[in-house]
Amino acid sequence: MREISYEEQTVRSGNPLARYAHRTRMTMAIGLVTRSCVKSGTVVDFGAGPGLFLHELGEARPDVTLVGHDPYMAPAFPEVKYAESLDTVEAQSVDVLTAFEVCEHLYSSELDALLDDAARILKPGGAFILSVPIMYGLAIAPKVSNWMIRSHSFKSEYSPAELLKAMVGIPVSRPQNPRTTHKGFDFRELRKIVSQRFVIDAVHLSPMPHTPWWLSSQYFMICRPQAGFAAVRS
Repeated sequence: MREISYEEQTVRSGNPLARYAHRTRMTMAIGLVTRSCVKSGTVVDFGAGPGLFLHELGEARPDVTLVGHDPYMAPAFPEVKYAESLDTVEAQSVDVLTAFEVCEHLYSSELDALLDDAARILKPGGAFILSVPIMYGLAIAPKVSNWMIRSHSFKSEYSPAELLKAMVGIPVSRPQNPRTTHKGFDFRELRKIVSQRFVIDAVHLSPMPHTPWWLSSQYFMICRPQAGFAAVRS
């Protein structure tokens, strides 16, 4: 079976609802970063994949230095530099750090390390912008359906009872390995963790920005480091 590319899973998905959600998410991400980054600033994208977001950001903001990091995907755009790890990024050198659709795949220790790195590498007043999927509310049904269609399977990782619980916002247990699944991920728990280390300046919903969260598909947070939480990692 042919491997489905990143773009075919997202902005070029054969599912029109998934394609609309991902394209709207990409547009919102570019807008938020563009407004948050100073002239000739530096943007680092954690979990950059092949670099599609940074490539499109560079077209909107050619003055910005683009740096990506992804241990699993090869870069596809020559204008994007890749860092081997965030450990190699100089302290207080980054204007905007992004982590789009990646935190839901991290183990707790990896999330802690990302927050440490974010506090260390961001400039004073820099922005840490995250987006994660909303796996509760009305969006869960089309998301599960899209996964089944893409996997050519009639089976879902959600039981009917779990699907109903997720639709009304009741937590569903997560698999031990978060790498290849969104099941049970709860943006509300992530927000609690992030707010212990960062000031959350603003939140945004996509693709329905002016509705309750349970009608949307993605949750964005714009965060700033709290004073006294600048981490120094050896």
